[in-house]
Amino acid sequence: MKNSIIAGVVLLITALGAASCRKDIYGCTDPYASNYAPNANVDNGSCTYVRYGNVMFWTDRNEGTVQITIGGQTSTITGYVTGGTPSCGNTVSANFSLEEGTYTYNVVAGPSPAYPQGYTYTGTAVAQNGICNAYQL
Repeated sequence: MKNSIIAGVVLLITALGAASCRKDIYGCTDPYASNYAPNANVDNGSCTYVRYGNVMFWTDRNEGTVQITIGGQTSTITGYVTGGTPSCGNTVSANFSLEEGTYTYNVVAGPSPAYPQGYTYTGTAVAQNGICNAYQL
């Protein structure tokens, strides 16, 4: 009995000693942050988060097949909209969700009745956090 009490005390002292030797590792402890540090056990307030914006391209006339590439993504405009700027996410425009920033986009369009030879060009678009920026082609 005396040996088991001594063993228990030794085990308790060892466990307490190991717990008090924990090394603080500072970093971002939020797994939803873009700079999450899985080994950190003390949050140092450095967490950062990726912010997204929507960019939409549309046309108000039949330009044939219009393909847009931006931010490593490609989409095709499947129709045209008349009567003003369409709402973001409509089904005939090309819609993109991008990290906040400025991007160069590439357009390849036609052929169509208005552009028998088709056309290509580049431009600049801005994605802003929580905002939909619409660009008419």
